[in-house]
Amino acid sequence: LDSLKKEIRLKFKRLTDREISIFSALYQLDEEKGYADYKSIAEKLNLTESSIRDYVGRLIGKGIPVEKKKINNKTIHLKISESLKKVTSLSTILQLRDL
Repeated sequence: LDSLKKEIRLKFKRLTDREISIFSALYQLDEEKGYADYKSIAEKLNLTESSIRDYVGRLIGKGIPVEKKKINNKTIHLKISESLKKVTSLSTILQLRDL
C-alpha cells in the first residue's frame, strides 16, 4: 500500500495547480452525479469547455486514471477510475500531494 501511495503522490505532484483544480472538480462532480462532462467542469471553474478538454487530455497523458466514455456518439462522460477511488479519497490525494 505504501508503494501505491508513493506512486499516486508522484503522479499528482507532477500536476500543475490548474490541473489539480480540474481533477478535483471532476472528482467532485463524479461523486455527485456519477460522471462529469466538459460543460459542468467548465461552469464550475469558470473556464471554457475547450480548455477543460485540453486539461483532461493532459491529465490522461500524465497517467491520471480518468475514463472517457462517449454517449450517443457526441456527449463525453468523464469518470475517475473506480480502482483509484477504492484506494484513496480526493482529500487523501490532495494531502499526499502536499507531502
